[in-house]
Amino acid sequence: MSRVVKLEGVQNARDLGSLVGAGQKPIRSGLMFRGGELAKATERDRRRLFEGLGIGCVIDVRCGWERVEKPDVEVPGVENLHIPFYDLDIVGIEYTEPAKGTKTVGRDVACDPQHFYRSLSNPLTVGQMRAGMHALFDHALAGCPVYMHCSGGKDRAGIMSLLALTILGVDREQILDDYLFTNVSRDRHYDEMLERFLRFAGGDQEKARALTDAHRALPANLDAFYESVRERYGSMDAFVREQLGFDDALLGDVRRFCLEG
Repeated sequence: MSRVVKLEGVQNARDLGSLVGAGQKPIRSGLMFRGGELAKATERDRRRLFEGLGIGCVIDVRCGWERVEKPDVEVPGVENLHIPFYDLDIVGIEYTEPAKGTKTVGRDVACDPQHFYRSLSNPLTVGQMRAGMHALFDHALAGCPVYMHCSGGKDRAGIMSLLALTILGVDREQILDDYLFTNVSRDRHYDEMLERFLRFAGGDQEKARALTDAHRALPANLDAFYESVRERYGSMDAFVREQLGFDDALLGDVRRFCLEG
């Protein structure tokens, strides 16, 4: 896929450009990127991201403890914004519900994915989504490319991408296709994921494999988020306008600048 950004130490990085938005106009390439954490970015990765692609802002939606354990690389002149979805100190809420039959490891949990995606529509996390979307499009409107990430670039970065693409008028089928493309990267790191889930499963190989498979990018995850938004806020359109704060004027501005033609 031409949108993939091939890196050595960073998983699942790609450009959101070329997906088709409102008015059948494609998103400008080189403006918005999604992916995994930057803790293991090599020198070549850094040159590719911040010199070659010109990324001037990183939006990190991980918890604070994740940033401490695996801090992003620091690049002079690049703004790094921490806008976590869950963080007890910053947001006032932390996700602590492990999937049935698993144990908590430190502050990390192996969640039930659909429960996690439904949980993201809570008002405190939605406030962080609003901040993240405005930061993203403020920079985009200024011509500053942005890289959005969580840990593996699947769940929280996936929702950030879903929201950005929805704002730009991309249909749900394309949004789902982009989300599912995460599995190309995730399956490449299957053994690494399995090793991680073995810790939550207490060494039980069968349970760890089931967890690893359940934590692939699956359509049911996005369905769970969409449904929870509909239940709480009425519709995605109402959510974008009333909760994220994108009225007709702002939608028009971001679509005129971020879409080609």
